[in-house]
Amino acid sequence: MEEKELNFVDRFLYKLLIGAFLLLAVVFFGRIGVIDLEKVRASLSEHYNILKVIRSINGENRFLLPMDITDTVSGEVSALYMTGEKIPDGLRIEVNEFQGVEVYKTGVVVAIIKNKNGTYQVKVKGIDDYTYVYDRLASVDCNIYKIVTSGEIIGAPTAEDAGCYFHFYVYDEGMPVNLFLK
Repeated sequence: MEEKELNFVDRFLYKLLIGAFLLLAVVFFGRIGVIDLEKVRASLSEHYNILKVIRSINGENRFLLPMDITDTVSGEVSALYMTGEKIPDGLRIEVNEFQGVEVYKTGVVVAIIKNKNGTYQVKVKGIDDYTYVYDRLASVDCNIYKIVTSGEIIGAPTAEDAGCYFHFYVYDEGMPVNLFLK
């Protein structure tokens, strides 16, 4: 039997069908008292790591998304982040003037915040359930809820007399994590 690749409309309809089924199941089980809708609502208010689900459903033929979702970090990006200067709870990464801020690990952009000083902060929920924070960006080149991969540029660093830099933090459930034990 010949395998036929799904087109855009077919993939959309599958996503719509799965989403509708999940919504109806949650409402139905909430009505009969099997699940507590308040607990569901509270857990949905947090950013669930949907990348693990997509990666398992996607498989080798990329059923849902036509992209490779991997948890590896590219060598160039890893080398850049290893050279960062330690600051409280994170790293200060210095880059070239024309170099963008590259994502450390694949994830979903869950927040874009404009700081009081005019710079930006981008939060990425990584595939490994860590929250990666890229702070003091001069500009942002990504959208909220966009899936970003390791090495993809999400913005421009802040330029000062001392050079171009940004701050990088990693959190696990609100607690700082040191990925680069120095």
